[in-house]
Amino acid sequence: MRIRHFLRTAMFTLSVTTVAFGAAADVAGAQAFVEKEHGSVKKLVEAGAAQAEITKAIDGFVDYNALAQRTMGKPCPPSVPSCTNHWDTLTPEQQKEVTGLLRILVDKNYRKSLQKTKTYDVSYQGGKEAGENTSRIRTSAKSKEKPRDPAVQVDYVIIGTGSTYKVVDIVTEGSSMTKNYYDQFHRMFTTQGQGYPYLVQKLREKIAKKEKEGN
Repeated sequence: MRIRHFLRTAMFTLSVTTVAFGAAADVAGAQAFVEKEHGSVKKLVEAGAAQAEITKAIDGFVDYNALAQRTMGKPCPPSVPSCTNHWDTLTPEQQKEVTGLLRILVDKNYRKSLQKTKTYDVSYQGGKEAGENTSRIRTSAKSKEKPRDPAVQVDYVIIGTGSTYKVVDIVTEGSSMTKNYYDQFHRMFTTQGQGYPYLVQKLREKIAKKEKEGN
Protein backbone atom coordinates (compact mmCIF):
# COMPACT_ATOMS: atom_id res chain seq x y z
CA MET A 1 0.00 0.00 0.00
CA ARG A 2 2.79 2.38 0.91
CA ILE A 3 4.55 1.66 -2.40
CA ARG A 4 1.33 2.30 -4.37
CA HIS A 5 0.72 5.51 -2.47
CA PHE A 6 4.29 6.60 -3.13
CA LEU A 7 3.96 5.86 -6.84
CA ARG A 8 0.65 7.75 -7.14
CA THR A 9 2.16 10.72 -5.31
CA ALA A 10 5.27 10.64 -7.49
CA MET A 11 3.21 10.49 -10.70
CA PHE A 12 0.99 13.36 -9.56
CA THR A 13 4.02 15.47 -8.66
CA LEU A 14 5.61 14.68 -12.02
CA SER A 15 2.45 15.64 -13.94
CA VAL A 16 2.12 18.95 -12.09
CA THR A 17 5.80 19.69 -12.69
CA THR A 18 5.41 18.85 -16.39
CA VAL A 19 2.40 21.15 -16.80
CA ALA A 20 4.14 23.98 -14.98
CA PHE A 21 7.28 23.49 -17.05
CA GLY A 22 5.25 23.45 -20.28
CA ALA A 23 3.47 26.69 -19.37
CA ALA A 24 6.75 28.36 -18.44
CA ALA A 25 8.30 27.20 -21.71
CA ASP A 26 5.40 28.68 -23.67
CA VAL A 27 5.85 32.07 -22.00
CA ALA A 28 9.58 31.91 -22.60
CA GLY A 29 8.98 30.98 -26.24
CA ALA A 30 6.50 33.84 -26.64
CA GLN A 31 9.02 36.31 -25.24
CA ALA A 32 11.72 35.02 -27.57
CA PHE A 33 9.26 35.49 -30.45
CA VAL A 34 8.52 39.10 -29.44
CA GLU A 35 12.21 39.90 -29.02
CA LYS A 36 13.02 38.53 -32.45
CA GLU A 37 10.08 39.87 -34.48
CA HIS A 38 9.68 43.24 -32.77
CA GLY A 39 13.44 43.72 -32.94
CA SER A 40 13.44 42.93 -36.66
CA VAL A 41 10.65 45.40 -37.44
CA LYS A 42 12.31 48.09 -35.31
CA LYS A 43 15.60 47.67 -37.18
CA LEU A 44 13.82 47.98 -40.53
CA VAL A 45 12.14 51.21 -39.43
CA GLU A 46 15.40 52.62 -38.08
CA ALA A 47 17.16 51.74 -41.34
CA GLY A 48 14.48 53.50 -43.40
CA ALA A 49 13.45 50.31 -45.20
CA ALA A 50 10.72 50.34 -47.83
CA GLN A 51 7.17 50.34 -46.49
CA ALA A 52 6.41 47.06 -48.27
CA GLU A 53 9.30 45.38 -46.47
CA ILE A 54 8.17 46.71 -43.09
CA THR A 55 4.58 45.65 -43.76
CA LYS A 56 5.72 42.14 -44.65
CA ALA A 57 7.63 41.91 -41.36
CA ILE A 58 4.62 43.13 -39.36
CA ASP A 59 2.42 40.58 -41.16
CA GLY A 60 4.67 37.86 -39.77
CA PHE A 61 4.25 39.29 -36.30
CA VAL A 62 0.49 39.87 -36.03
CA ASP A 63 -2.47 37.49 -36.48
CA TYR A 64 -4.90 39.94 -38.04
CA ASN A 65 -7.75 37.45 -38.24
CA ALA A 66 -7.62 36.69 -34.51
CA LEU A 67 -7.15 40.38 -33.76
CA ALA A 68 -10.20 41.31 -35.85
CA GLN A 69 -12.32 38.70 -34.07
CA ARG A 70 -11.31 40.14 -30.70
CA THR A 71 -12.34 43.64 -31.77
CA MET A 72 -15.78 42.16 -32.46
CA GLY A 73 -16.16 40.37 -29.13
CA LYS A 74 -14.85 36.89 -29.99
CA PRO A 75 -13.69 36.32 -27.30
CA CYS A 76 -14.71 39.10 -24.93
CA PRO A 77 -11.98 41.48 -23.77
CA PRO A 78 -10.52 40.22 -20.46
CA SER A 79 -11.83 43.28 -18.60
CA VAL A 80 -15.39 42.73 -19.89
CA PRO A 81 -17.17 39.81 -18.14
CA SER A 82 -19.74 39.45 -20.91
CA CYS A 83 -20.04 41.05 -24.31
CA THR A 84 -21.78 40.72 -27.66
CA ASN A 85 -20.17 38.49 -30.28
CA HIS A 86 -20.60 40.71 -33.32
CA TRP A 87 -18.09 38.70 -35.36
CA ASP A 88 -20.43 35.75 -35.91
CA THR A 89 -23.19 38.06 -37.14
CA LEU A 90 -21.06 39.10 -40.13
CA THR A 91 -20.99 37.33 -43.46
CA PRO A 92 -17.66 35.78 -44.58
CA GLU A 93 -17.26 38.67 -47.04
CA GLN A 94 -17.79 41.24 -44.27
CA GLN A 95 -15.33 39.42 -42.00
CA LYS A 96 -12.74 39.50 -44.76
CA GLU A 97 -13.39 43.18 -45.45
CA VAL A 98 -13.10 44.36 -41.85
CA THR A 99 -10.00 42.20 -41.28
CA GLY A 100 -8.35 43.79 -44.31
CA LEU A 101 -9.18 47.31 -43.15
CA LEU A 102 -7.90 46.62 -39.64
CA ARG A 103 -4.72 45.18 -41.09
CA ILE A 104 -4.04 48.44 -42.93
CA LEU A 105 -4.88 50.58 -39.89
CA VAL A 106 -2.90 48.54 -37.36
CA ASP A 107 0.08 48.43 -39.73
CA LYS A 108 0.06 52.21 -40.09
CA ASN A 109 -0.36 52.80 -36.35
CA TYR A 110 2.40 50.35 -35.47
CA ARG A 111 4.85 51.87 -37.94
CA LYS A 112 4.00 55.34 -36.64
CA SER A 113 4.66 54.21 -33.07
CA LEU A 114 8.02 52.74 -34.08
CA GLN A 115 8.97 55.95 -35.87
CA LYS A 116 8.24 57.91 -32.69
CA THR A 117 10.36 55.58 -30.58
CA LYS A 118 13.35 55.19 -32.91
CA THR A 119 15.61 56.71 -30.27
CA TYR A 120 14.24 54.55 -27.45
CA ASP A 121 15.92 51.60 -25.79
CA VAL A 122 13.54 48.64 -25.55
CA SER A 123 13.91 46.07 -22.78
CA TYR A 124 11.98 42.82 -22.45
CA GLN A 125 10.75 42.28 -18.92
CA GLY A 126 9.32 38.80 -18.89
CA GLY A 127 5.78 37.59 -19.21
CA LYS A 128 2.95 35.63 -17.70
CA GLU A 129 0.18 33.29 -18.72
CA ALA A 130 -2.96 35.10 -19.86
CA GLY A 131 -5.27 32.20 -20.75
CA GLU A 132 -5.14 28.99 -22.73
CA ASN A 133 -2.11 29.04 -25.05
CA THR A 134 -1.87 32.76 -24.34
CA SER A 135 1.04 34.75 -22.93
CA ARG A 136 1.39 38.41 -22.10
CA ILE A 137 4.90 39.74 -22.67
CA ARG A 138 5.92 43.08 -21.20
CA THR A 139 8.32 45.50 -22.84
CA SER A 140 9.59 48.84 -21.62
CA ALA A 141 10.73 51.65 -23.94
CA LYS A 142 12.99 54.33 -22.48
CA SER A 143 13.97 57.50 -24.30
CA LYS A 144 17.71 57.90 -24.79
CA GLU A 145 17.30 61.61 -25.55
CA LYS A 146 15.08 62.31 -22.52
CA PRO A 147 16.22 59.84 -19.85
CA ARG A 148 14.15 61.57 -17.16
CA ASP A 149 10.91 60.78 -18.99
CA PRO A 150 9.08 57.72 -17.65
CA ALA A 151 9.41 54.54 -19.65
CA VAL A 152 6.52 53.50 -21.89
CA GLN A 153 5.09 50.09 -20.99
CA VAL A 154 3.85 47.99 -23.93
CA ASP A 155 2.53 44.45 -23.49
CA TYR A 156 2.11 42.00 -26.35
CA VAL A 157 -0.61 39.37 -26.01
CA ILE A 158 0.65 36.26 -27.78
CA ILE A 159 -1.20 33.10 -28.77
CA GLY A 160 0.79 30.01 -29.61
CA THR A 161 2.90 27.15 -28.41
CA GLY A 162 5.96 25.36 -29.68
CA SER A 163 7.30 27.17 -32.74
CA THR A 164 4.20 29.11 -33.79
CA TYR A 165 3.35 32.40 -32.09
CA LYS A 166 1.39 35.49 -33.15
CA VAL A 167 0.37 38.82 -31.60
CA VAL A 168 -3.40 39.14 -31.07
CA ASP A 169 -3.46 42.32 -28.98
CA ILE A 170 -1.17 45.17 -27.95
CA VAL A 171 -1.65 46.83 -24.56
CA THR A 172 -0.05 50.27 -24.22
CA GLU A 173 0.15 51.73 -20.73
CA GLY A 174 -2.68 49.42 -19.67
CA SER A 175 -4.91 50.28 -22.64
CA SER A 176 -5.84 47.29 -24.82
CA MET A 177 -6.05 47.99 -28.54
CA THR A 178 -8.69 45.32 -29.19
CA LYS A 179 -10.74 46.46 -26.17
CA ASN A 180 -10.71 50.05 -27.48
CA TYR A 181 -11.83 48.88 -30.91
CA TYR A 182 -14.50 46.64 -29.38
CA ASP A 183 -15.98 49.58 -27.44
CA GLN A 184 -16.13 51.67 -30.62
CA PHE A 185 -17.53 48.88 -32.80
CA HIS A 186 -20.10 47.78 -30.25
CA ARG A 187 -21.37 51.35 -30.01
CA MET A 188 -21.68 51.51 -33.81
CA PHE A 189 -23.48 48.17 -34.03
CA THR A 190 -25.97 49.14 -31.32
CA THR A 191 -26.66 52.74 -32.42
CA GLN A 192 -29.69 53.22 -34.62
CA GLY A 193 -28.80 54.26 -38.16
CA GLN A 194 -25.20 53.02 -37.95
CA GLY A 195 -24.24 49.32 -38.00
CA TYR A 196 -21.73 47.59 -40.24
CA PRO A 197 -21.77 50.07 -43.20
CA TYR A 198 -21.05 52.93 -40.81
CA LEU A 199 -18.23 50.97 -39.17
CA VAL A 200 -16.57 50.33 -42.55
CA GLN A 201 -16.97 53.99 -43.47
CA LYS A 202 -15.24 55.09 -40.26
CA LEU A 203 -12.36 52.65 -40.76
CA ARG A 204 -11.85 53.91 -44.30
CA GLU A 205 -11.89 57.51 -43.05
CA LYS A 206 -9.24 56.71 -40.44
CA ILE A 207 -7.04 55.06 -43.06
CA ALA A 208 -7.45 58.02 -45.42
CA LYS A 209 -6.48 60.40 -42.61
CA LYS A 210 -3.36 58.37 -41.85
CA GLU A 211 -2.37 58.37 -45.52
CA LYS A 212 -2.89 62.12 -45.70
CA GLU A 213 -0.62 62.54 -42.68
CA GLY A 214 2.00 60.44 -44.48
CA ASN A 215 1.72 57.37 -42.26
